[in-house]
Amino acid sequence: MHNTRKWLPYSLFIIAVTAFFIYYLFPSDKVKNYITFNLNKTYPGTKIAIDHVKPAFPPGLKLYDVNFYRRHDSLFRAEQIKIAPGFLSLFSSKTIFFFKGSAYTGIFKGKGEFTKNSHEIMINGKLSGIRIKKISAIKDLIGRNISGVLDGNFTYRNQKESGDNLKAELIISNGQLELLTPLFQLENLPFKKITAELAMKNMNLQIKKCVITGDQMDGSISGSITLKDTPGQSYLKLSGTINPHPSFLEELGNDLPTNLLPKRIFGKNGVHIRIYGTLDKPRFFLN
Repeated sequence: MHNTRKWLPYSLFIIAVTAFFIYYLFPSDKVKNYITFNLNKTYPGTKIAIDHVKPAFPPGLKLYDVNFYRRHDSLFRAEQIKIAPGFLSLFSSKTIFFFKGSAYTGIFKGKGEFTKNSHEIMINGKLSGIRIKKISAIKDLIGRNISGVLDGNFTYRNQKESGDNLKAELIISNGQLELLTPLFQLENLPFKKITAELAMKNMNLQIKKCVITGDQMDGSISGSITLKDTPGQSYLKLSGTINPHPSFLEELGNDLPTNLLPKRIFGKNGVHIRIYGTLDKPRFFLN
């Protein structure tokens, strides 16, 4: 017991000094350059930029001011991301890692698997409290402003045989969507909730289900978007329904065109719509 008491302070001192030097003498630039070089080399279509890297506890890395790009276009910016490896997987052909980060006043977290020989990757993640108005990539993709709080989950796979695959179930709450073409005299469509189920393979985005609920109208839409390098040229092939609330139709009153009188086109299930053309120049059709 006497020897234990004697050596314990020295042991704690050595541990504290070691931790101090590991943290403050950590080769941040070398680790940052290693991460960015290997990711950019492995996935040339996507670029990553990191301000600096620090060690984290439990053992792992903490990346600060992380920016993801597709070519030169900004995709996503995270204030910080903590990455921790599954240690047993370090000795196998498939590396497992866990991540958690903060971005746009929200958080994201999940698990990834990386196959070393084939460079295949799978990521399962969750999003919570993300303010999408601040994500410039979303505005660039849809060609208009959208606000709201994003929650949901996603699975991303990159495989040699099938390429990029993404599946997501998303909810956007308490937001507003800018309309490129005014709809029933609305230039912006406020909504309570948008619930969407999406799947993307390479450059083809499938909207399996998208349901919108709001104070003025409800609606649903599904179909596909063929994505282009210039987002505005992405081609739309969508269909769905819109159902304005009676109180909203009453507000429109005599300003509603005669060919769109509620009694003529709005039934119990609303009116069917089709959307074709590009994001920059969509064409709307009422059935």
